Amino acid sequence: MTALQRKVCLWTMSVMFLAVLPVVVAKAEDDLSPPLVRSRVELSDDLNRFAVSAAPPEPSTRGEPADVGELRLALREAVVLALKNNLDIVIANYNPKINAEGITIAKAVFDPTFSLTLDANRTVSPTATVLAGAKVNAIENRDVNSSLTQKLPFGASYTLSMTNNRFNTNSAFAQPPNGINPSYKTFLTLSITQDLLKNFGVDVNTAPIKIARNTQAISVTQFRQQANQVITNVHNAYWNLVFAIENLEVQRRSLRLARELEDLNKARVRAGVAAPVEVTQAEAQAAAQVQNVILAEKAIKDAEDQLKLIINIPDGERIWARTILPADTPPFEVAPVNMDASIQEALEKRPEYAAQKLTIQNSDLNLRVARNQLLPSLQLQGNVGLNGLNGSAGGDLDRLTSGDFTQWSAGLVLTYPLGNRSARSAFIQAKLSHDQAETSLLNLKRQIISQVREAVRRIEADVRRVEATRAARVLAEEQLRVEQKRLEAGVTTTFNVLSFQRDLAAAQASEIQAITTYNQDLANLELQKGTILEKNHFEL
Repeated sequence: MTALQRKVCLWTMSVMFLAVLPVVVAKAEDDLSPPLVRSRVELSDDLNRFAVSAAPPEPSTRGEPADVGELRLALREAVVLALKNNLDIVIANYNPKINAEGITIAKAVFDPTFSLTLDANRTVSPTATVLAGAKVNAIENRDVNSSLTQKLPFGASYTLSMTNNRFNTNSAFAQPPNGINPSYKTFLTLSITQDLLKNFGVDVNTAPIKIARNTQAISVTQFRQQANQVITNVHNAYWNLVFAIENLEVQRRSLRLARELEDLNKARVRAGVAAPVEVTQAEAQAAAQVQNVILAEKAIKDAEDQLKLIINIPDGERIWARTILPADTPPFEVAPVNMDASIQEALEKRPEYAAQKLTIQNSDLNLRVARNQLLPSLQLQGNVGLNGLNGSAGGDLDRLTSGDFTQWSAGLVLTYPLGNRSARSAFIQAKLSHDQAETSLLNLKRQIISQVREAVRRIEADVRRVEATRAARVLAEEQLRVEQKRLEAGVTTTFNVLSFQRDLAAAQASEIQAITTYNQDLANLELQKGTILEKNHFEL
């Protein structure tokens, strides 16, 4: 093995020995606080397939317009499309991925840094004395220097350096046998600095990593919160569209009843059992009901556009010309609701509550670091080294590795800024921020409790409202039926029948609205509890 190869081998073993320790320590630190969530956030495969199957068909190749027609859509399909394509979801999905890179950036503080310097210089100058043996003085240096520097999680840093110098001169004083020329000189030095007070310990030095992890976890909770809100918006928009369609049917039935009454009154006038004014009254009611039908048709288009905006089906602008037909009808199944259990579930699963807890963890970490920075800086500094010098590279290495030529030093360095005002103010800021975060958590807890209680009361009121509107609709149908028979018998007036027709239309619309609101409020309760994703069997 040549001298150069031995030098390379020695340097490599030294680097490997010192590099393994910090890697192991960093890995141990990494396992102390595992990430709360995965950095990659995406929809499950089942939802991806569902979204593809729910997408609009491809344009027709037979010449007919592809941007017209009906799109039958179930509630679950609408939710899947919104989660897949809603731009608010897409925007929020970037944040966890961005913040996941912040964890790597925080860990990079402990990455080793390698440097290599190659240097050569030659100087030829006139000499002022003939004792040097020459009229000119020629000096040539060649340096190959390398180093490895790394910060360690427990507050130490080291530098392993190797310097290699080849010196050549024409001076008579440096020539053998009294001198060495050319001379090879090598130094292998390990320098270590360990903080003993300020910046000491794994907790202080790895706090930025833990804060970055919590920040990434907070962005995931915010993403879940955005998804929860989008799902709730889809439920509201979907059931609004269903109500608008069913309300149109109510208005159309009311129009048919008005026209049937108009035809009946015309027949009664021809038979001489009714005055012409009763025909006029029926015609006026039919004309007014036509306006209600027109408004109901407009309400459907408005509700359609709102749903299309939320789900953002990837069909370009052609989707706006299509008619959405809801495949689901609003069910009315009384679900048992427990107030205390709902509040407890909300405090466990609300994303913003989890995010605020993580914020408190970050403020606590910042407070610990700020408290540590109040201490003076006391550093233990030391180095050990091996020296070599010879007229050949091999001899130089032999002397270096012999252990006969060594060096070491050790010392303590104390540094403390008088007054330490910056660190004290930073500590006060961290303490106030920590107290603020805890107060915000308490305030959020109270808000969540209030929101859940209100949402539960909505459900309870909705159940009673549906039952009441259902009974009112049955009574209105019976009253209208009886009044129509009385009109046929000539014992009542058209005005009374028209009044009962309006009452029936209002009762039917109120019942549909009550059932729709009940289903919307069920979704709102799941939103307030933070369980709407699980309730809809979705995973992010």
